[in-house]
Amino acid sequence: MERYSRQVMMDKIGKEGQAKLQAAQVAVIGVGGLGSPVLTYLALAGVGKLTLIDYDGVEMSNLNRQFLHGTKDIGTLKVDSAKVKLMELNHQVEIIPLARKLTKENAKKLLGGHDLVLGALDSMETRFLVNEACVNLGIPYIDGGVKEFGGSVIFTNPPETPCYNCVFPRKAGEKEVVGVLGVTAGIVGSLEADVALIHLLGLPNPLENKLLIVDGLRLSMSLVDIVADEKCEICGEAH
Repeated sequence: MERYSRQVMMDKIGKEGQAKLQAAQVAVIGVGGLGSPVLTYLALAGVGKLTLIDYDGVEMSNLNRQFLHGTKDIGTLKVDSAKVKLMELNHQVEIIPLARKLTKENAKKLLGGHDLVLGALDSMETRFLVNEACVNLGIPYIDGGVKEFGGSVIFTNPPETPCYNCVFPRKAGEKEVVGVLGVTAGIVGSLEADVALIHLLGLPNPLENKLLIVDGLRLSMSLVDIVADEKCEICGEAH
């Protein structure tokens, strides 16, 4: 327990809260710029079981922001590279690397049984697949997105909140690859991890029915109200 002593001494965590974290099973989809801070802080906090889902290998262009990987890892699967680093940070956490592409056919199987799912993705299509699977499974989903100097974080858990599709409806021809500053991914990923830990500890969640918008150029963050779409094809009344 000495490893977590600075957390356990906090009134809002204590031994009971630490036990909640150690019993939690969390899936993180994407082990890159957002996934690096997400996984690092969840592992350091002592989240008991982390499932890493990513089928990509490490590339040179990843290294301005994906600090779970280094030059020597180029060509290695990201989930394998990340597991080595995370185990060095905290050997008490169980790390399950899955080098799988998440699809409509396997999403529910890969995500089922987890207490929480976090998206650290650069693909809108995959976001929609994850959102739909989480809605059907009844698993809360936290998604982070980054672009250049800014980003956003959303917590979804229908019917208590809108789903991802309510707030970001599908659009054809959306650009998948965008520029991003490494520190921006670090900030947004860290905020995702913060929201995850708040949720796992059972504390009041400031992102319920809110969208967090981060502006790195102006050093500002704002919370915007979001509402469910009754006609949403994923979580709406018809569904």
